[in-house]
Amino acid sequence: MAEFFATYYPRRRAIKEIKEAGATSEDTAKTSEELGMDESFLQYLASMKDIKKTRDRRYYIPCEDRK
Repeated sequence: MAEFFATYYPRRRAIKEIKEAGATSEDTAKTSEELGMDESFLQYLASMKDIKKTRDRRYYIPCEDRK
């Protein structure tokens, strides 16, 4: 099922949107609702190591320079 979302919502675009939402650290991580993305798609990105998932089901892209 996650591959279905990957087909219609390219990974690069999702990563860009997560960064633009300011989710660049565990402290600034966002929920799927805040990001406007499907939870299963975010789980797919996390399984591909594109993003990280917190224990409370928020997601972020680790960026050292926060850009």
